Amino acid sequence: MEKHQSRDDLIAALTADMTPVRRVRPRDGAAMIVCATLAAGIACVVYYGFWFGALTGEASPFYWISNGLLGVVGVASTAALVASANPRIGQRTSASQWSTAILAVLPIAAMITLISIEAGHDHGMGMDDPGLLYWKCAARGLAASSVIALAGIWHLRRGAPVSLERAGWLIGLSSGALGALAYNITCPLDSLLHIGFWHVTPAFIGAIFWRFAAPPLIRW
Repeated sequence: MEKHQSRDDLIAALTADMTPVRRVRPRDGAAMIVCATLAAGIACVVYYGFWFGALTGEASPFYWISNGLLGVVGVASTAALVASANPRIGQRTSASQWSTAILAVLPIAAMITLISIEAGHDHGMGMDDPGLLYWKCAARGLAASSVIALAGIWHLRRGAPVSLERAGWLIGLSSGALGALAYNITCPLDSLLHIGFWHVTPAFIGAIFWRFAAPPLIRW
């Protein structure tokens, strides 16, 4: 092993072959995810058409509540995601976990309502709800989320996330929530049974999928 006369000589030898790289900034990752979300939303509007009922007062409160919660989950998860690209010591934020827990109220409420309807209680909804079995909204939301997930993976590959498993969860939550939001602005079905089962599930399905699929793609 080569001996160095001083600490400065040792540092110079270790850094001789190093080249400067562009700093990984959270705002760059956030900008990439925002652009991917806008691209997914524009593609959905072009292909499926924008639902103008949201602007003319036809949308139910569930429409605004669900999309608002999806936006909160998407923003909170994106903030945690882009920050995880830079390793640091400190307490992690729990905003994404709490916002996801709140979002879970919708599918739970839809399930309770469905059980109540089957028990014979009238809630102004029935088993003939056209959106009850219309699962295509979840599939299309997941398809839109794939573009956003790729943006998140690209950002994390440029950084050095400490926990790949946590990064996978965050990729799934952010892309699933924002992808669902990008598609949901085109859907005229706004009952609790439809929204609770199909409009918010991409966030949960995406989180589970990318928890296992993302780490091999992020790892150097």
